Amino acid sequence: MRFVEAAQATFEHIAFLPLAYAKMRSETPALADMRWRPLTGAFDRYLVFYRLSDDDVIDIVRVLHSARDIDRILGD
Repeated sequence: MRFVEAAQATFEHIAFLPLAYAKMRSETPALADMRWRPLTGAFDRYLVFYRLSDDDVIDIVRVLHSARDIDRILGD
């Protein structure tokens, strides 16, 4: 339940300031507009990846542990 609460809090922060968080550094062109932010609280090793569309819609793409091969997973 703590993980779900941390995810919800993170999503709310992203919704409030979506441009405040860093874009990914990736050699994959399809990921150029992807942004990321660590989960709030004790789960900061988990990263939320999201995109902001032209009409200001936030699309949460994935939540991944930072030890994963992020470029490979998101590039697929």
